[in-house]
Amino acid sequence: MICETAKVTVKAWQFRELLLERYAYTPGSVEPIPKHSHAEYQFALCFDWQGEYNYRGAWHQIPKGSLSIIHPGEVHAPSEKTYVPAPANYLMMSASSEIIQAVALELAEKPIEIPFFAEPFLLDTEIAQAYSHLHFLAEQSATELEQDSALLFLLTQLMTRHAQDRLQISPLKSARPAIMRVRDFIQAHFAENISLKQLSEIAQLSRFHLCRMFRHEIGIPPHTYQMQIRVDYAKRLINQGKSLTQIAAIAGFYDQSHFGRHFKRITGVSPNHYRRQSNNVLDEL
Repeated sequence: MICETAKVTVKAWQFRELLLERYAYTPGSVEPIPKHSHAEYQFALCFDWQGEYNYRGAWHQIPKGSLSIIHPGEVHAPSEKTYVPAPANYLMMSASSEIIQAVALELAEKPIEIPFFAEPFLLDTEIAQAYSHLHFLAEQSATELEQDSALLFLLTQLMTRHAQDRLQISPLKSARPAIMRVRDFIQAHFAENISLKQLSEIAQLSRFHLCRMFRHEIGIPPHTYQMQIRVDYAKRLINQGKSLTQIAAIAGFYDQSHFGRHFKRITGVSPNHYRRQSNNVLDEL
């Protein structure tokens, strides 16, 4: 019996020191990948296929929905199976040791060894969701602030919940003047592609502590605050009669899809619906 070869679709995005990939397999035969290693951390999340890895001297069954972690330099090999019986989809992320170390230093606020994850995979729904969300943002060309914040949240959760030497978060300290400077900067530059690094330099706080302090003082994280200002400004432009294409560009959105998604998330209606309703109200007046 001749078995049809599986078709593989790959999409990839680069963000900071990350390589994010989405793989999709159709049923069919596959060639096993030989043993190899990477210079970076490699994370993988499979939605609908039980994975399998050979590393650290043993075979490990990777359950659906779990996040597997392979450390830099570890020799490993995926499954030896030569047939995929059903569609398989998974997300990959390669992250440099430098970016992992940088976040660890921010959390610990002191010199620290690079984090080690003893378990070959993590069954943690919140982390799986955070990991998927980061890929979604990269795929949708989200703002730098959105992606920076999502990456920081993911790595923070990984290190504080699953690192072998779990990092302890220090108590909050007052930093209201610094946060007000950041708030004012976001208000003045809301349409720009602001990065978390820019804001941390303005506040003279680490990225992690900036996000904590901002949420504490303002009530929402910086990227959410920026997006709400953009949407409020977009409402004004809609009522001035500008086209939605113009508004998306003026307010700093990547494209109309990015604009529409955030507008509806914050207001509960699409920009078109808001325009129609606003015009009706203006007509009545």
